Amino acid sequence: MAVMNELLEPLVVIGLFLLRLAVPLAITLILGYLLRRLDARWESETQSYSDTVATEEPAAVQQTCWEAKECSPRRRSRCPACRLADIPCWLARLRVENRLPAECTTCVRFTSRTVPQTAPG
Repeated sequence: MAVMNELLEPLVVIGLFLLRLAVPLAITLILGYLLRRLDARWESETQSYSDTVATEEPAAVQQTCWEAKECSPRRRSRCPACRLADIPCWLARLRVENRLPAECTTCVRFTSRTVPQTAPG
């Protein structure tokens, strides 16, 4: 009986040690898997939203701000939207001027690109 206890005790210690390592590792792997699935779901939702927004974009948005407003070349040379033409005009003005002009909040270029905020409820 004493010989069996001498063999059983180290096996129990080794088994519990492996269990102590295996449980957190299994939880980590499961959480990683679930987070990847959640990320893939969010990516697909974002892609479908982007596709919807792109297809519903008004014709006025396809025209640049300065073309729609028929700005003079002098005004264009000072305008942040013309200098930063690779981003939306309202975002260029916000970055350069540190504020969003009131005229931008009602413009179709701004309202079509921003996501409406829903009330918590």
